Amino acid sequence: MLAEMLLYRLTRTEKWIDRIGYRAGAVRLWSRHGRLKKIWAPHLENTRRFVCDAARASQGRKTALVFGSGLLADLPLAELCRQFERVELVDIVHLPGVRWRARRFANAHFRVADLTGVGAGLVAGDLPVPHGAYGLDAAGIEFVVSLNLVSQLPLAALDWLETERGWTAERCEAYGAQIVAAHLAHLRGFDCPVCLVGDAARSSLAKAGGPPERQDALFGVALPPVDAAWDWELAPIGEISKEYAVRNHVVAIRELHDSTRIV
Repeated sequence: MLAEMLLYRLTRTEKWIDRIGYRAGAVRLWSRHGRLKKIWAPHLENTRRFVCDAARASQGRKTALVFGSGLLADLPLAELCRQFERVELVDIVHLPGVRWRARRFANAHFRVADLTGVGAGLVAGDLPVPHGAYGLDAAGIEFVVSLNLVSQLPLAALDWLETERGWTAERCEAYGAQIVAAHLAHLRGFDCPVCLVGDAARSSLAKAGGPPERQDALFGVALPPVDAAWDWELAPIGEISKEYAVRNHVVAIRELHDSTRIV
């Protein structure tokens, strides 16, 4: 608890980012990763391997753009920095320890961006249309990856809307679908190979047994055929609830523009 409090204070963000809950969420993710590193290891390794293979297949050399760089735990940063002249690490919060870990890679650069496009507007009292745009010149970008992000993008904003504005679950669901769809449209707008890894479903596994309770993690938005899939043991019993564990079903797409794959 003391380590989390210290990390929270050391992490500098804009006020609206705090209000939406992104700074607190980043610290919670860091803490949970520390507790569950062994349980998460297969998922993290699968993600790193898939992204590494997709990057090599892209044959890019100039700039790699990573959306959702997070803790860097699921990113093959060393490999990307060897292959590309520049690696852009984009997220809403970059913890101090994450920046420290990447310091040895001179061609890795951190960028702060709200990839929903709505956070600042929500706090200001508006209801922005999700757009997912990221203001970086596309010239030279030869590989893009959405890294365990697509299902996570709407969550903080929806929690805030439910708490601060009293939105119903149905209204949150619809807005969440807009955010997911906007992110996918943004990714498809790049004229280069785009790799996506993310949760497609979440399952609650009750301590008492019985069939898992499965939930669509993408708010009803469909993805194209996938190249790989695996389960991620996100939280054992006791981590989120004393009554159930949580397992995510992760899917991976090597090239989002390619809709010719056969499942």
